[in-house]
Amino acid sequence: MKTMERVNIVEYHDDLAKSLAKMWNESGENWGGDAVVTTEQDVIDKEAKSTNLHTFLALVEDEVVGYCGLSEYREDIGALYIPLINVHPDYQGLKIGKQLLLTAIDKTVEYGWPRLDLFTWPGNTKAVPLYKKCGFFWEDRDDTTHLMNFMPMVLQIDWLRPFFEKHNWYTTSQRTIDIKPDGIKTNEHTFYEYKWEAGDEFVRIQFERTGRGIRLIETQDLLIEMELPDFKLLEKKDHAANYHIKNKTTTPLTVSLTGDASELVHHPLQENVTIPNEWSGEFPFSITVPKNEPSPWKTHPVVGATINIGGYKFPMKMGVFPIKAGKVEVRSVTKSWRAQQEGTLYLDLESQLEQDSTWTIKLPQNKVVKWDTSEISTDLTGKGRISIPLPVQLLQNGFLSEEVDVLVESENGESYTFTARLTQAFPGYGGKFGGDTDTHWYGYNGLTYVEIEKRNHLVKIGSIHSSEDPVGLLTPKIGKPYSEEFSKKEATDVEYIELPEAFVIKTTLASEAFSPLLLHTYLKVYGEGLVEVKHEFVNDSIEAIQSVSLLQPIFMEFKSAAIPQQGQVMKGHEALIPFMEYIRDKDISERWLFTKSMGETKGVAWPDDAVGKKDDWRFAVEYSVDSIQPQENKCLGPIQIGVNISPDWQKWREFVLGDNAPNIKETSMFALEAEDGAFISRVGESVDYAFRSLLTPYVHGTLRVKNGGGTFIKEAGKEDEITKMNVKLKHNEPGVKAIAGQFHSPGQRAALHTYQLVQGTGDVQVSPGADGWTVDNGVISMKACPDYYPGLYSLSYKGKETLHHQYPEAGPRAWWNPWGGGISYRFHAVSAYSMLKEKTKVEPATKIDQLGNQWTGICLSTSFTEHETFNGVALRQYILTLPEVPVLAVYAEIHQGANRTFAKEKLLYDSFFNPAEKLTSSYVNVKSDGIFQRYYAGVEEYELHDTPSVTIGADERKETMTVIHPTTRKMAGVYMNPEVFLVEADYEWTAAAGETTAVDPTILFFGEETQPPTHHPFHNITFWDEGTGPSSH
Repeated sequence: MKTMERVNIVEYHDDLAKSLAKMWNESGENWGGDAVVTTEQDVIDKEAKSTNLHTFLALVEDEVVGYCGLSEYREDIGALYIPLINVHPDYQGLKIGKQLLLTAIDKTVEYGWPRLDLFTWPGNTKAVPLYKKCGFFWEDRDDTTHLMNFMPMVLQIDWLRPFFEKHNWYTTSQRTIDIKPDGIKTNEHTFYEYKWEAGDEFVRIQFERTGRGIRLIETQDLLIEMELPDFKLLEKKDHAANYHIKNKTTTPLTVSLTGDASELVHHPLQENVTIPNEWSGEFPFSITVPKNEPSPWKTHPVVGATINIGGYKFPMKMGVFPIKAGKVEVRSVTKSWRAQQEGTLYLDLESQLEQDSTWTIKLPQNKVVKWDTSEISTDLTGKGRISIPLPVQLLQNGFLSEEVDVLVESENGESYTFTARLTQAFPGYGGKFGGDTDTHWYGYNGLTYVEIEKRNHLVKIGSIHSSEDPVGLLTPKIGKPYSEEFSKKEATDVEYIELPEAFVIKTTLASEAFSPLLLHTYLKVYGEGLVEVKHEFVNDSIEAIQSVSLLQPIFMEFKSAAIPQQGQVMKGHEALIPFMEYIRDKDISERWLFTKSMGETKGVAWPDDAVGKKDDWRFAVEYSVDSIQPQENKCLGPIQIGVNISPDWQKWREFVLGDNAPNIKETSMFALEAEDGAFISRVGESVDYAFRSLLTPYVHGTLRVKNGGGTFIKEAGKEDEITKMNVKLKHNEPGVKAIAGQFHSPGQRAALHTYQLVQGTGDVQVSPGADGWTVDNGVISMKACPDYYPGLYSLSYKGKETLHHQYPEAGPRAWWNPWGGGISYRFHAVSAYSMLKEKTKVEPATKIDQLGNQWTGICLSTSFTEHETFNGVALRQYILTLPEVPVLAVYAEIHQGANRTFAKEKLLYDSFFNPAEKLTSSYVNVKSDGIFQRYYAGVEEYELHDTPSVTIGADERKETMTVIHPTTRKMAGVYMNPEVFLVEADYEWTAAAGETTAVDPTILFFGEETQPPTHHPFHNITFWDEGTGPSSH
């Protein structure tokens, strides 16, 4: 029986990590069906960098069934915070959540903090009633679901201590619980009310929302309350605060009231009174508008007083929103500007007066814009708004920041003057500048921008023309243990630095948790879309600081993400967009990430001495510094953020790692594939196949795989804790075997496709003859003749020719002269005539693939001796196959013996097809976003681009040929006209003298048409010379 008596609340320690991980894995339904899998080590790592002051766990016997963190509130002063609370679904309804919350409240009281906050979501109908019963109030806001609990302050009021020592505050509460935002609204103020009753005793307290303070206390003996005329109050005017005290006893009260002073509020109150029964008093105060407008995230300026009654102190206060007579803002709807461009700005005016008024504004001369008119005069209704179009001419790209004097004359004869600052950025090509508004700092270089929120140092990096969300750098944290202190601190200093190549914003944050450490952040903005982020520790003391860490959280959406994992690149094509919790961060094998969505790309990279890792649901870069000597500056980074600077992950990786980084292959997040990549087998051999996921959630559901005439079925549940489902497949006949499957889970359906190459028992025959060399593997026959043309000119399957050629003599055709057709590689800088001048020889060839399979065929080797540029270069073309499998692998090696360096040269792959009696019956099928998927040759000119794989067929033939280009190609396409049908690809190669380089294989195979998978197993083929290591490609 699961009862409250068996629940113990304890502090987290690593011995409980395994049980805690189990609780998280079984609590997905609490978090919208979250399927994240958490391991014991994940928990240890997460808690090691946690900013929690305490982490409370609920135990039933030795099993963790509840979690509650307690930390300092990162958004505001004067509060602790519950960042995360959870109860195992099987243990809900047993008041475990209540025990965790009450433990957190008790600890808040123990520390002397006045308030405890948390966030949730509006639809959390299970938890909201509990939160309210435990003293939380739901704040009525549009931007978030924020709850505040003032019970810690209540329980620290000496006057009320006797009541709460006698009576349980939880059980005596009289509060009405509704699942909606709380609050009693009066004159734009919002009050939150607690009430407790026990026999003849009661306590009633009201807290004002924005000042986070008490505005009313009432018991059976006493009533104290304060009132203000309004929430929004004009600055530099006298206002009156009303204090009301009611003595319900027969003994007169001696009371003193002392006004609370602050930089923004002047409240000269000092009053001593004796109250036999009831007293009210009004006292003046005035306010000043703060530098930054009060934020709903933070405590507002407050008007209040400390009331002393018989030695008991009652702090009373209410928040206010200081205002001027009006607001003035300048805004633009134009994203990009050019110098001398004429356009329109909008001057938005908002009156804060009750009366109608006339406004006069003089617009100052400046270096950024030229106003069409220098003075504005207009009428506004009381509390009204108006937007005035302002024709302007841009003088130069820059940041407008100008003070304007505003005269407001109300209809009752009063006049007001105030100063407003007009701020507006005018970005455009070539413009480098920075500036600030009341809430943000900005830096621009061309179309690239950096935006820094002042209140919490949250950084956004993006392009002004982007339709996607910017990359976010969340508040940096210093540790360990990590502190959230910078989340509610404004930078003490900000510099704008213009360099010839970039624009830099430098911010300075002073740490109190690791005093006297300073953190400088440099955001270097390049016009091309690159931003480099460097951090710098400064030890401004006379003692060394040991073992300091910096965690920089980064938020980006993982849409079509490319993530290097275990020597390959996991590419996400699924609609599922995982948070970082779905990624196996310990498998990240290179220092970059990349995403692509809606035609836009984003890249993140970090330095070698940093670690990219999971930070809860975010990604983060972590630095570790052994020591910082006195007065030493320790530089870290840079982290690189690229916005639309690389079209694909390959180019971003090349930018980060350099041109010499070895090529790595793509793989899917989910796939049906042979274990260990063994997609080549022999007749009768059993092969392990797996439907697997590279994400953390467990695979659960039903897998059906069709093979030959049979169907294999495998089922798995979440409790099996697996990320792949295995089946054994065996083929008794050789060939290219298409394997199809379906995966069904409660929430997903997938169609699965892959291929198995099954080798026969025969041998591949390679022999010279009168018409050249012939390669015959039992099902396909190929021919090459060096005296005709340096390439494969014939390819027959089931006795029918597939290639287009004009053996025995090359000659003109269409755009080519001489034209040999067939399959061949050639240098872009060498003409066909020059190619035929060079000597080509054919030899038998054997290569071993990365799985140990032997491929047999021929090598056509052309040694360049006549061509001036390529003299000394040898081009070797390999055409290889497997016994009794209708498949070809063709690739080229370049042996660079020209005693010079070749850089960024082009190697072209050409394959000319005609599988029909007439060219007009030959077709190509392509994957396309358009309505046409099939094109016929021999009719008219077609040029198809971006075709990584194509299927070739003829109307009179059932079987088709599929051509799969390697992912390392530069270009792949199809060209058709009335005379030819060409499938082509381009490669870029670079080689120093004496080096050998190669291009990855193109795979061609026959079979009935099947749509090739996005990530084909053939993409992973790598060839070795027998008895040696991998080829250079």
